[in-house]
Amino acid sequence: MRVADGDIRLLRVFKTVADCGGFSAAEAVLDMSLSTISSHMSDLESRLGLHLCERGRRGFQLTEEGRAVYRLAEELLGSLEHFKTEVDALRQRIGGELAIGMVDNTLTDPQSPVVAALREVKQAGEDLRIRLDIKSPNEIEEAVLARKIHLGIAPFRERHPGLSYVRVYSERLQLYCARGHPLFSRGADEVSAQDLRQAQYVARGYMRESREFADSALFKPAAHVFHMEALASLILSGHFIGYLPQHYAARWVEQGLMAAILPRERFDEAEFYAVTLKGREPSAAVRVFLRCLLAQASAGAPAEAR
Repeated sequence: MRVADGDIRLLRVFKTVADCGGFSAAEAVLDMSLSTISSHMSDLESRLGLHLCERGRRGFQLTEEGRAVYRLAEELLGSLEHFKTEVDALRQRIGGELAIGMVDNTLTDPQSPVVAALREVKQAGEDLRIRLDIKSPNEIEEAVLARKIHLGIAPFRERHPGLSYVRVYSERLQLYCARGHPLFSRGADEVSAQDLRQAQYVARGYMRESREFADSALFKPAAHVFHMEALASLILSGHFIGYLPQHYAARWVEQGLMAAILPRERFDEAEFYAVTLKGREPSAAVRVFLRCLLAQASAGAPAEAR
């Protein structure tokens, strides 16, 4: 079949519906009514001669043909976006979309160059559309591999063979407890290994410290979390101890609600990396952003840029 402009529009609707997991969930994203979305999907099915999805009691599901068309649509739309950004680059402009995945609660880190790099890349391309998604490191890697985002920034414990990793900066982690915990008012020389073994420890599922510190010889995890706010909430309850980035815990330390345990002994550095898809030439926007990111990290982002 010949692919016309109208087909591209229908494929964009189809991909958005599939990404959102249904017609209703896609209404706000597409800014279309349910009836219009349904009409577009019917038009695409008629155009392709394929049944793409099921809607019923079990919810929205792609058919086998729908999954195949989704993969093809993703590749086609990605190629079109890449073409547009490269043409813009030839015209000394950066346009199109830059989709970035990040872990939560890094904004207060004075070592993070992300905000300064975003400012620079936006100044380099006023027409550039930037999308920021907050995800766990595993979700970021999966999204880059699936070409749903262009680049991710996070601490990654392992290395996927299909991805490229470039170190950007590091984040200092300290072991904390909160007011009400038995260790809160203890001095450094008053906390023993036995105290740590008896404490209820919160392990952050994707951080290096869950592998390096949470072992049977010292910590026995009483809870597992995947988001920093959940970890902080458990610590602030006064019943748990756990590792938090120093910059993130600073507000509660200043208020006298949280304290570091053995600050000279129980700490770590989480290494943050920028991850991109290996074997695929990144768009001009990704290249410029990555260059800005590494330059800011190397120079140290100025305080007003953070």
